[in-house]
Amino acid sequence: MKLSIKVLLFSIGILVDMSLCMCQGNQYLNTFEAVWNKVNDTYYDSTFGGYNWNSAHDRYLPQITVVGNDQDFYRLVNRMLWELNVSHANLIPPGNLARSEPLVCAEGSPGLDLRLLNGEAVITSVKSGSPSWEAGLRPGYVIEAVDKIPVKQIMQEAELLMRPPYNCRGCTGIFTKAILSRIYGAPGTEVLITYSEDRGEKSDTTIMRTKRSGAAVGPNGILYLAMDFEAKLLENGIGYIRLNTFQQPLAPMISNAIKSMGNVTGIIFDLRGNAGGEIEEMPDLFLNERSLLFLRRSRNGETKMFFDPAEDAYKGPLVLLIDQLCGSACELFAGCLQAAGRAVVIGERSPGAVMESDMKVFLNGSILMYPVAQLIVPDGTVLEGRGVVPDIEVELDREMLLKGVDSQINAAIRYLEKEEKK
Repeated sequence: MKLSIKVLLFSIGILVDMSLCMCQGNQYLNTFEAVWNKVNDTYYDSTFGGYNWNSAHDRYLPQITVVGNDQDFYRLVNRMLWELNVSHANLIPPGNLARSEPLVCAEGSPGLDLRLLNGEAVITSVKSGSPSWEAGLRPGYVIEAVDKIPVKQIMQEAELLMRPPYNCRGCTGIFTKAILSRIYGAPGTEVLITYSEDRGEKSDTTIMRTKRSGAAVGPNGILYLAMDFEAKLLENGIGYIRLNTFQQPLAPMISNAIKSMGNVTGIIFDLRGNAGGEIEEMPDLFLNERSLLFLRRSRNGETKMFFDPAEDAYKGPLVLLIDQLCGSACELFAGCLQAAGRAVVIGERSPGAVMESDMKVFLNGSILMYPVAQLIVPDGTVLEGRGVVPDIEVELDREMLLKGVDSQINAAIRYLEKEEKK
């Protein structure tokens, strides 16, 4: 299928509005009107699901006319957008994209990842040879503070950023990204991590952030897309592939990795923390036959989206790992292959941030993300707000991480081994 389905996180095809530059006074009003009109003209449902979008304009306009600073302006506009109660509706201040989506937009990283487990910020992986690894950080350790700011305080501040989908998975994702946004940052800068190994004595370590593989895209390189890719053979001939985003350059890398693995028992496709991207070529790599994967519903009607298998498509056993930080095209990919019976999904239920969206970049660098289509799997399930429910639910366990064991990967290995014996 050669249609660009921008179930964003991000699309490289970005609109730039040269007429607007955020300053103050009338520029706040002009930008507010531009945001409202763009949504009014492109929202997938012309009835807005019964929500009075005109009334929203009239309610927020008086507040916008007297707003005195950028912070209050963005807060008001986003409050209006979030009343739509759908994902992918957000006005992002200039330079804030990496803070909003650190897993894919932060240019530098100390080489670790984390998740909230029972309310604690637990390190879930550390890249071998990275600054975090050299500093002695390991999976299972608990991060207590970042640059002397307690994790609990970071989470409290993040409560002000709560946006759709309004569910516990979405909230967990926002909290986790808020912590990661302080750990990730510009390459060559340092971050002070306060951590504990066993919930006892705390230790401090200062770690350098190194540049992640990726590319600057969009006008004047306004977006940096980090592309983390890993492929290897696990025990018993099981292939393992992990990526943090869906972007076109990764498709041939996946295909080549599968070929290099040879005759594998099965493949684990690790999508945990994958923020989305463009779904265009990804399903083709795993389909057995031409398949209707989802329906696209916009103001122009409903379109059935069929995908054909690639010539070298992998057709063996497939496990998809997902978690609460999966989003957008990642959720659509997992939900479609699950519904088609092509893959077994293992892990944690995803948040349900599954709208097709587009972006508009204002001259000052602020970015409007706006939804343009609803995406539905063939059985009629709307993933937006619902998320993808795993076939086998498995949570990460801190005690197992301390022993070097990823319980979700372990569950995937056990499943594939059991399937091989059938």
